[in-house]
Amino acid sequence: MELYLFFAFLLFYLITAFLLKEKTKQKIWLVAFVIAFAATSAAIGFIRAGRQDVMMNADQMNWYYILYLFGMISVVLGVFNLWIYRKALWQMLFSADDDGEGED
Repeated sequence: MELYLFFAFLLFYLITAFLLKEKTKQKIWLVAFVIAFAATSAAIGFIRAGRQDVMMNADQMNWYYILYLFGMISVVLGVFNLWIYRKALWQMLFSADDDGEGED
């Protein structure tokens, strides 16, 4: 499943790299990241709100714990990255699609 997703996104990236302007490509991939980040945050929130026992002891260690741990790490890193790059992200999302083409 992961390889299918990887190759699908790779194909989509190659298509966008050749057919779209740089700004538009950046917007598409940034919005995709933000949506994935929001979905991960919501899923982790539902796990916590459902009072499910995610933090297990060493005897019960399984892949759900690893998934939860790295999901939380990605959420926290995403929040910090969104804060650090907030001005650049704002400009990238809401600026005109002018790449400077045609200027001499």
